[in-house]
Amino acid sequence: MEKHSPDDRKWHLAAKALTDSLTPEEQAEWEALKDDGLFQEDFARVKLYWERLQALPYRQIDVENDWKIVMEKARLDQEEPVSQGRPWLRYAAAISVFLIASVLLWRSMRGNFSKNDKPFLTTIVAPTGSKTLVTLPDSSTVWLNAGSKVSFNNSFGTDNRDIALEGEAFFDVIRNKVPFNVHTDQFDIAVLGTAFNIKAYKDDDKATATLVRGSLKVKRANLSGTKDEILLAPNDRLTLYKGAAAPSKASFTVKVDQKINAERETSWKDGWLSIEGESLNEFAVKLERLYDIKIVFSEESLKDYRFTGRIRQLSLEQVLKALSLTSPVQFSIDEKTVTLSENEQMKSKYRSLQMP
Repeated sequence: MEKHSPDDRKWHLAAKALTDSLTPEEQAEWEALKDDGLFQEDFARVKLYWERLQALPYRQIDVENDWKIVMEKARLDQEEPVSQGRPWLRYAAAISVFLIASVLLWRSMRGNFSKNDKPFLTTIVAPTGSKTLVTLPDSSTVWLNAGSKVSFNNSFGTDNRDIALEGEAFFDVIRNKVPFNVHTDQFDIAVLGTAFNIKAYKDDDKATATLVRGSLKVKRANLSGTKDEILLAPNDRLTLYKGAAAPSKASFTVKVDQKINAERETSWKDGWLSIEGESLNEFAVKLERLYDIKIVFSEESLKDYRFTGRIRQLSLEQVLKALSLTSPVQFSIDEKTVTLSENEQMKSKYRSLQMP
């Protein structure tokens, strides 16, 4: 894998500028880049092609493929070979690794929602290696984490506000008389106006719902066929355990943690990689989705190491270096495969694995 240059930070900020998601601190960094004439020239070119995404069809949105279409147009219009000029296309493509997209659906679809329209389903996908910011027809916003998707029908925002989720998403819901419902394979969420995070990947052994503000009602079918309801308060996190703890779809184990740091738990949307008492095996799954890679363990015992903390979501190599500096874990990278193994020299000094 090639070594990432400091220019990656510029394009990380560029991605957030394109999606209007810069924090106050990042905004200051972005303003400072206005004096970088060469970068601003390249960014203006990327922004031009990025805006062409609005002309793409949005019945079925696949950010990864849409971005490839835009970048191919940029290559065709480029007069000189990339190798002879500044490598702006390579850094532009890196945007997809950090934030990738802001899909403003309501601008292109609001006029099409009526009771007379034939039913159709809109699906928005954030593939592995990317995140997606979506503005729904009711002006609510959704951050989709890597390997996630949401679906809703053409009456969303009028007759209903029902949305189906696979994966992880942060919702900031606009208050409306029409209830907002999120449906997953594990449970259903009902709200009016609130901000919350749901993590419900099909291949994970647990699913979580975390409330940041407002109120949240979690519903789950039980063995009798009725639904159990659990009310969450801000900074509550509900965890539903699957796998061995759930012998059938209607049988499950639920735990509610109170007074957690909900802002930290949802900081993935702001470019942080946070973990809390997670095993290295769980952390590896998160990295695989985030960077679109495959992680293999040379020793099974490595999977049981546990970590707590957070680091900036930078390049894969930087994250793995932070891991190796704080634990007896070393890594090697071969294209899109990462191999983790024990560092025998550090193993004797190992006491606890705390990432800064």
